[in-house]
Amino acid sequence: MRLIRLNEAARMLGVDGDTLRRRARNRDYVEIYGLRFRVYRMDPRPDAERRFDADEIRAALEQLKQA
Repeated sequence: MRLIRLNEAARMLGVDGDTLRRRARNRDYVEIYGLRFRVYRMDPRPDAERRFDADEIRAALEQLKQA
């Protein structure tokens, strides 16, 4: 598992950082392209920095390519 910042995850997914931020607000996961990605919070506060698992994103994108 390699946790990455929100903007890097957005680049990998091909979406705007604000879109990913908005969809991840107050949730434990975010749904993009019909796939769910877990949101890791670095602090219990609601406005805490969010991180995403790069390996999870990469695997999901590979799965989409093969479909």
